[in-house]
Amino acid sequence: MILLFGLDQSSKIWIRDNVPLYETTELLANFIDLTHVKNPGVSFSFLADFSDFFRIPLLVGVSLLAVAAMLYYQTRYWNDLDFFTRSGLACVLPGAAGNLIDRAVYGYVTDFFHFRWYETSFFVNNLADCFISLGVAFFVVPLLFSKNGSTSSKTV
Repeated sequence: MILLFGLDQSSKIWIRDNVPLYETTELLANFIDLTHVKNPGVSFSFLADFSDFFRIPLLVGVSLLAVAAMLYYQTRYWNDLDFFTRSGLACVLPGAAGNLIDRAVYGYVTDFFHFRWYETSFFVNNLADCFISLGVAFFVVPLLFSKNGSTSSKTV
C-alpha cells in the first residue's frame, strides 16, 4: 500500500513540476494522452463548480472519513478477510489517501491520464483513481460470480 501511495504522489509531483498545465502529449494514439489538469471536484469534475469554501471542507471531510473507516476495517478484520477484499482495500486505501492529500494541500487533485477515443474525450484521471478503480473491481468481480452474492462463508 505504501508503494502505491508513493507512486501516486511521486507521479503527481512529477507532473506538476514538469508538465505545463493543459499541455498534452500523446501516449497511445487515439486512446491515452498525458495532459496536466487540476480537478477541483471528484469523478468527472463533479462538484468542481461549488465554491472553495463549501467544496474543499466537504471533500476533505468525506475523504478523511472514508480513509479512516477503511483503515479501521482493515486493521480490525484483516485476518478474517478473503483475498479479494484484502486486495481491494490494498488498492482503494492508497488511492483515496493520495487524492485526500492533494485536496487538503492544494484544494484540487492533479490529473493527467486523458482517456479518449479519437476526438471523443472521456475523462482525465491519475494513478490514485486507477488504484481505486482496480480496488473496486476486486470487490465487485467476485460478487458477479458467486451464487449468493458473498465471496466468503465468513461473516465480518
